[in-house]
Amino acid sequence: MTSRDFTKELLYMYCPDYENGDDVESIDYRSLIHIITELHNRIEKLEAWKEQAQSSAKSIREHIDFEGCYD
Repeated sequence: MTSRDFTKELLYMYCPDYENGDDVESIDYRSLIHIITELHNRIEKLEAWKEQAQSSAKSIREHIDFEGCYD
């Protein structure tokens, strides 16, 4: 797993307002959308892999006689 600095990726900015106390925090929403899209794509790949693995396991179980193992 790679380590990522989301603060940098989102272009997070914090600007303290010492006079009024109305500190400002912001992020770049295009960067946020990019990260969410990347996460969504990874989830879809994992779901496809899971379906394929389950299908393979089912096929193997159908071709091998495991009497009493799955009761």
